[in-house]
Amino acid sequence: MRILKSISAQLTLIVLICYLLPATVLGFYMGGTMIRDEQAKTETALLSGMEFSRLLTDQNLSRVVTLARAATYDGELDNAIAQRNAGAITDGDFLRAARGYVERKYSREPAVAFAAVFTLDAPQLLLVNRSGTDAANRYQSTAHAQVLRLGETLDTQCRFVEIGGDLYLARNLTNLRMESYGMLVLGLDREKLLAPLLDLARGWDARLDVRLDDMDAVNLSGVSGMDEAVDWSAIEPGRIAPISVGMYACTQFGDSRDYAMRAGLLLDRRRLYGGIDGFRRLQAGLLILLVPVLGITMWYVHRRISRPIMLLSEASGRIEAGELGVTVPMHGDDELGRLGKAFTSMSLRLEELIDRTYKEQIALRDARIQAMQSRINPHFINNALESINWEARIEGSETISAMVESLSVLLNASMSRNDRRIVTLREELEVAKAYFYFVGLSYGDRLTTQMEIDDAALSATVPVLTLQPLIENAVEHGIAPEGGGGIRLCCRRLGPCLRVEVVNSGKGISPEDRRRIDAALRGDSLGGTHIGLSNICTRLRLIYGGKADIAVESDAGGNTHVTLDVPQEDSP
Repeated sequence: MRILKSISAQLTLIVLICYLLPATVLGFYMGGTMIRDEQAKTETALLSGMEFSRLLTDQNLSRVVTLARAATYDGELDNAIAQRNAGAITDGDFLRAARGYVERKYSREPAVAFAAVFTLDAPQLLLVNRSGTDAANRYQSTAHAQVLRLGETLDTQCRFVEIGGDLYLARNLTNLRMESYGMLVLGLDREKLLAPLLDLARGWDARLDVRLDDMDAVNLSGVSGMDEAVDWSAIEPGRIAPISVGMYACTQFGDSRDYAMRAGLLLDRRRLYGGIDGFRRLQAGLLILLVPVLGITMWYVHRRISRPIMLLSEASGRIEAGELGVTVPMHGDDELGRLGKAFTSMSLRLEELIDRTYKEQIALRDARIQAMQSRINPHFINNALESINWEARIEGSETISAMVESLSVLLNASMSRNDRRIVTLREELEVAKAYFYFVGLSYGDRLTTQMEIDDAALSATVPVLTLQPLIENAVEHGIAPEGGGGIRLCCRRLGPCLRVEVVNSGKGISPEDRRRIDAALRGDSLGGTHIGLSNICTRLRLIYGGKADIAVESDAGGNTHVTLDVPQEDSP
């Protein structure tokens, strides 16, 4: 939610809503209403056409089956065969009568390519109508023997059978006593018999599979590119089911006690749902057309509204961080342009005012620092000169030379080292060593000193005269009251700061000392004590603000720890 507090983010969200709202409404309408309705209409048209074509095909099949039954039920062939068997007519008369019946009964049926009648006692004698001679000859050479074997199991039923790529309807001829005396074979024209289903399949560019009794034909419609194997028994009649990627199928069953028929259509999705895919392409096209409009709108909002506001916000943040004289490149006569010009003008005036005030404060701060440093010099110089005086009385050689060198180092440090306020730790350590030398002269074996200096800390910077006052405090308030002890100076780098630690084993911190130390850490010196510590704290605040830290604590062994953390500008 924090990101929405940005005006730029809010404007972007508004533009996106203005784009997504109509796009979503359009998408739901076209995808949820139009496409669904179009899909329902398409499926209804296919299934209705499938059912209607199946009904017409059932009529064709029933008509052919009725014609086949007539050979038994009208009794004409039965009478002829009975007269022949009784000797009333000759074999030739029987053949002429049978041929005339076949010619008269079946030659006018479009779906019947030929009709053949033969008796069981002379199956080689086929009585065929004249118009179907070629088809009958093909039947006699390829299928006649198989039909004879089929007749042994047919009883009184008709049977559609496919042999050698041709479709036949076979039926036993029986007399009134239900005794078989011959067979009727109708050669069928599949194109005409299954014309309704074929017309539907070709209209939809679909593959037509038909199973009719013993006939199991695949792709009767001759459509190319559809070789998928389909388990038609697994498809529920009257529904469109997906078969594979991009392929759908539907099936219908014939309802008759005389035959078993199942018809199935296999369709390409592009043909079945081509209109729906067209709607989807239209929808995608409309959404894509809205993208440039969205882009132009967002570009305009960013350039004329969001970017100027971001520039003003960034400039305000830079001023808040301390950068002065920040300007914003905003022009124009609109409200934001005038606001940018006014902001730049105020920023430049603020820089001018703060620069003048800041220089005055710097001058005042330097004066205060120099004044506090000057308070340190006389007190220490007197102590150093007194030590030199006593040593000169006792000895007269090398010790005096060493004392003079150490005094030179201390005097150089007390004179602010060419008015520098910040020096390296290496320089401060020279002063600390000189001070340790003079203190060692005073205490002798009663004082032990130790320095632990990290090489990486030598180049670090500290305010001038920082270590010597800390060591002096340790001597005056810790070592001197106890008459001796030890002082350890540790310096090391800790990430972005330099840590200086002065530990003395002298007098511990009493409650009264704690009160005075706390006052010195605040920059006050109660009763003139801990002046050096107070001066260091004040200088640290003036130079580093609140980034530097100093603490004075006692450990369980009674040792006093003074810890100073000085920030380093060269730290990453």
